[in-house]
Amino acid sequence: MEETTQFNIRLAKALLYDMEYVAQHYKISRTDWMKYRIANLVKQEKARIIDDFERRYIGGMTTEEEFKKQTGINPTDEMKELRANVSQAPRKYIMSILEDIKKGKIIKFDLDNTLFQQRD
Repeated sequence: MEETTQFNIRLAKALLYDMEYVAQHYKISRTDWMKYRIANLVKQEKARIIDDFERRYIGGMTTEEEFKKQTGINPTDEMKELRANVSQAPRKYIMSILEDIKKGKIIKFDLDNTLFQQRD
């Protein structure tokens, strides 16, 4: 059996009545319904937080050490590969623009930095 602890919370009476209504509808105790709902909510929120840390790591906004400290796990090989690809994307884009300029495909930039390309 999993170790438990008691958790007390003060709620509005109207909310308690609504909780009792829902619990009766599902034919379970109010306490069991609340345990289920809290567990589900915490699980979803934890997954959202970890997903956010994964996005931040892949996007290069946090280090591998920070990721491990915040999540308790190491980044996967797939995450490391995605991070490497993301960090190369801006460089590849800039290099492609420079190549187009050298080849004469781009003729100018306007005031809002829009590229004008010659049609082949």
